Amino acid sequence: MKKVLWLAVAAGIAAAGAWVYAALARQENDDGRLVRLLAIAEEKRLELSFTRSGRIVTRVPEEGESVKAGDTVARIEEPGLSEDAVDFERQREQVKARDRGRQEEIARLTAELAQIASDEKRVGRLVSEGVAASADLESVQHRREAAQAGIRAREAEKGQLDAEDDALRSRLEKVRHFEREGSLVAAAGGTVLTRHHREGEFVTAGTPVVTLQVDAPDLRVEVPEERLSAFPVGGAVAVWPQARPEARFSARVVSVKPRSEFATRRNWGLQSRDLRTFSIRLQPVDTKVVSGQTFVIEAGKN
Repeated sequence: MKKVLWLAVAAGIAAAGAWVYAALARQENDDGRLVRLLAIAEEKRLELSFTRSGRIVTRVPEEGESVKAGDTVARIEEPGLSEDAVDFERQREQVKARDRGRQEEIARLTAELAQIASDEKRVGRLVSEGVAASADLESVQHRREAAQAGIRAREAEKGQLDAEDDALRSRLEKVRHFEREGSLVAAAGGTVLTRHHREGEFVTAGTPVVTLQVDAPDLRVEVPEERLSAFPVGGAVAVWPQARPEARFSARVVSVKPRSEFATRRNWGLQSRDLRTFSIRLQPVDTKVVSGQTFVIEAGKN
């Protein structure tokens, strides 16, 4: 009888332990219950800066002004760069003109060589017949050798002209590169949030000149790991301003990123572990939000 009683007690303890374990497992793995969390609207920012130092010589857009992708936001001084570029281009044109003259001279010498070859055949025939002296043939041969030497000399000039053109092109590309570095071009369109510098001020390389809001603000919410299943990427959640519960709208989950720090430790014996917090980005659907505004996020089931 006592043996049966002890068996019944053991079975009861085992059942209770199984129920507690299952309850903890459900709590850890999230049973899909309704979850409400606070989120904040964060703007997407883009800081624009020069890659070299200089003094700003153009107007910088004010806060609130719109900037399109590819627009020049500001320029810094470029002393002598434009003049250098014009001078290098002029020198390259001179090299090209010399090359055209070289080619024309080769064409003239080639035509002259063809005429000399014809004269050489004619004089050679006369010499063989005893009509002309051999000195006349030697004179024509000297003319042919001179024309051939001239063609070789003109052809050898091509390497020197190409080397000069390559050197000038390299210098011109460096000048153009410095000119591009002197122009601050917006990589994306947006609205100026902050103007850090204005016309006439000196800026160092890498220092922001303006900060753009490149897109509408997103909502960011920190979600505990045990509630992560309620926020699948691409899924929709209900959102409303914290001060206006009646103004509900939907938001779509666009990204889920784990944070480096851990949440509080859950002490479940064998299940003891650290639960991480995940940073989730939400994109409002057909609704504009104000940066810095706080919202309530509702996901899961009642």
